[in-house]
Amino acid sequence: MSGELEAAGAMATAALAASAIEGREAHGPSDGKCLNCGAELQGAYCHACGQAAHAHRTLAHVFEEFLHGVIHFDTKAWRTLPMVIGRPGTLTRNYIYGQRARYISPLALFLFTIFFMFAVFAFAGGPAPDIDLSESATLADARTELAEAQADLREAEANLARVIANPDPDQPAGLEERMARLEVDLAQQDVTRREAALARVQEAITRAQAGEAQQEGVSVTQAEGEETTVTHETAIEDSEETWQERVQRSARNGDMNLFPFWPALNDRVVKKLENPDLALYKIQQAAYKFSFLLVPISLPFIWLLFFWKRGLTLYDHVVFALYALCFASLLFVTIAFVAGNSYTNFLTPWLVTLALPIHTYFHLKGAYALGWFSALWRTFFMLFFALIAALIFLIAIIVLGLTG
Repeated sequence: MSGELEAAGAMATAALAASAIEGREAHGPSDGKCLNCGAELQGAYCHACGQAAHAHRTLAHVFEEFLHGVIHFDTKAWRTLPMVIGRPGTLTRNYIYGQRARYISPLALFLFTIFFMFAVFAFAGGPAPDIDLSESATLADARTELAEAQADLREAEANLARVIANPDPDQPAGLEERMARLEVDLAQQDVTRREAALARVQEAITRAQAGEAQQEGVSVTQAEGEETTVTHETAIEDSEETWQERVQRSARNGDMNLFPFWPALNDRVVKKLENPDLALYKIQQAAYKFSFLLVPISLPFIWLLFFWKRGLTLYDHVVFALYALCFASLLFVTIAFVAGNSYTNFLTPWLVTLALPIHTYFHLKGAYALGWFSALWRTFFMLFFALIAALIFLIAIIVLGLTG
């Protein structure tokens, strides 16, 4: 639940930040002098410093500003969002060439949509990925892994006690303790899963000894003074290991080699993957904290498609990238809702395969005033480059999340 609350809080923070960037629309003319610089007022805002003519001092106004930031960006939202979806090229071109007052700025909209997407993912969740095992699972393995999980829990509890007794003065107040408590909670969950896994393996052995496991490929060997071993097939079917258990097993057995050309980084990342839940939490945190990296990562690829065309600037490409990322965020949110509903999940493959290419084609065609063929071949390369940029971003957030 803490992850969902943090995601909601992050979305609210992003909305408020976006609202601060975007500002408010005027509310009518005012008379008198500006409270900030003393200039004579000629409207709802000071023409000299830009401050609003009326300075609210009520608690109700604070609540109003919060709702305004979280729920909408003035009436601009209802002009901008439909154009992001239906007329992205016109929106981008209008904004680049000066028609900006009527639209939400690309940066403000990007902040809101990207954090909204992560908030939806945190609440919606999803099925755990299926990861294959490559080695046998034994009763001794289950006991060893439970002992290791219990040792990790004791270490996390000792770390929490140290943090409470001697907090780091360079860290924000309470942050270090919250992270330590989260690590204890995740370690406790890992112990609980290991205990359940051990119980399932013991139950599978009992059934095998009773002659209930008769399927092909299952063999149970029992010798005097030796541990009873359940083969690979029995372990997978009967112990029903979770993806966390499988990742942890691979990490602890040294089967992972994620960065073969950088052994020190590989060892550090694999060590963190021994606690998969905490590792996933840190990667998710890094993903939305460093989501802005998607823009500089994408910028060189967009430039490659237009570097010989005169009159285009990097600013044009940044606006294009921001509005494109806004649409991608809204698309992923839509896919999450559609895939989670049994009545609409048949639409998921169509959204995945068609929505982004069609949108990219019309976005390129309208934003850069291209012909159909020029937009078509650039769409192909743009989608290919987007895949490369996504992989670079994924590697970046894994490294940043797991190495601090």
